[in-house]
Amino acid sequence: MNIYLKLPKYLADWCLHEYGNSQGEISFPRGGAEIDVFEMWLEPQPDPEHPDLQQPGEFPVVIPALKSKPLPTYCYMNENAKKILTHVIMVRLRVKLWHDLYRVEKLSLPITDSIYAWMECNGIEDDPRSWEALRQMFMRQRKAYRKGKPSEKRKI
Repeated sequence: MNIYLKLPKYLADWCLHEYGNSQGEISFPRGGAEIDVFEMWLEPQPDPEHPDLQQPGEFPVVIPALKSKPLPTYCYMNENAKKILTHVIMVRLRVKLWHDLYRVEKLSLPITDSIYAWMECNGIEDDPRSWEALRQMFMRQRKAYRKGKPSEKRKI
């Protein structure tokens, strides 16, 4: 059983690369924050006669088997819960992006080419819109990191 999420293209590509199965569904590993979101927010289908169906632009996410919320009874997430799950996925992507690319900057390599290379290694389609979204994400993280980092010029 699946729920369906509307994800930005780069996030969907990355998710399918990291967690996709042979049917093109996203299936998260046990122990992750995504599973915690399912455990917290899965609820019984409000209208069993009319279950949610995949809409254009949505990606299937496998509902995990949970002891506390057995399938097929618990197979529904409301829109706010789906937003929470999308946020958790986005945070995981940002952590990976920062972890992989902060070292590139220290080597004084061009971030432009590095983001395209990172996209290729992480299953994200070569698309200028995706590149720009990831570039902005990285630059915001870099700015926040630099703001919180003590200056080397400051005398102690």
